Amino acid sequence: MTGNNSKPNSRFRRLLILIAVATVDMIGGAMVFPLIPFYALKLHAAPSVIGMIISSFFVAQLVAAPLWGRVSDRYGRRPALLAGLSASAAAFAVFGFANSVWLLFLCRIVQGLGGGTTGVLQAYIGDSVPPEDRARSLGWLSAGTNVGTMLGPVIGSFATYWGQEGPGVLASLLCFTNAIFAWKWLPESKPPHTETPARKPVWHGVWMVLRNPTGLFRFVIRAGPLP
Repeated sequence: MTGNNSKPNSRFRRLLILIAVATVDMIGGAMVFPLIPFYALKLHAAPSVIGMIISSFFVAQLVAAPLWGRVSDRYGRRPALLAGLSASAAAFAVFGFANSVWLLFLCRIVQGLGGGTTGVLQAYIGDSVPPEDRARSLGWLSAGTNVGTMLGPVIGSFATYWGQEGPGVLASLLCFTNAIFAWKWLPESKPPHTETPARKPVWHGVWMVLRNPTGLFRFVIRAGPLP
């Protein structure tokens, strides 16, 4: 009886870990998002530049998502996810101490590159959950990111009591802790020595999304809530 329940229990445990990782990752991103205009204004950025700083995250995420998908297919889900979380942690740390508009741009771009791993989390679920449970599991993953989006701005607002650097530093600590948690508790899900069929260049996928407004809208919805 125990043997029959071991696999379902293992899948449920991995799903909970994935939801926790996605939730904490979204908390970190949502913590700094509402504060970007204030940081940019302190650096005397024009309103149009502030808009570009905010948009740069999503442009980087759009470009990174298919790249992370290719990396996760070739090298495994775990390395791709850990690399993305680590990149986000580093970018948030620098973001807290950014003293120029261009540094804000760079931080947001790196954060977007790190945040493009949403598809890797979804691939984890595809590897770990039977087909009949995947839709429900993806729904729980989406719910976790929504919770993170809800909590992030509140936590970020309280973090400003530690100064302008507070939200960025706290977001970096959360992402770094998240990476350690994933490294310790989240095993590789992609079967070893899996042959992947020949694919078109990754930029072909990006272009197909950009040239199709409907596809672009669907990408934004699937990527999760705004950080």
